[in-house]
Amino acid sequence: MGVRRFSSYSETDTTLVTTAETVVATLTGVSTNQAGQTVGLRGKANITLGTNTTAVVTRLRRDSVSGTVVGEVQTEQIATAAGSTEDHEIYHEDANPGEFSGRTYVLTVSQTGASANGTVNNASLECEVTP
Repeated sequence: MGVRRFSSYSETDTTLVTTAETVVATLTGVSTNQAGQTVGLRGKANITLGTNTTAVVTRLRRDSVSGTVVGEVQTEQIATAAGSTEDHEIYHEDANPGEFSGRTYVLTVSQTGASANGTVNNASLECEVTP
């Protein structure tokens, strides 16, 4: 069996309400053919930071904003001033998740220290299912 790829891209602005965790990209229909396969996930988000933001937190989750976190939560100090626009990426593997059909994965973003809303200008979520 070869590598199978799934992807999702959103150009719709998504508001980050101060420090709330928000789904910014959703990938549906992911399936494995057998147990023992690995699902490699890569998420990207272009973010205009809210006032007083000091860091951006990205997560990959199964199913929804309340689903199981895949890999580790990633916290990155902002590289520019609050109010600026930055790109953030996250990579993790859902190692040996078992056999499944039609799973959903989501990319979530939250701001740390924000006193005003931010905006995700575009976001993407991709995965590769490997034997």
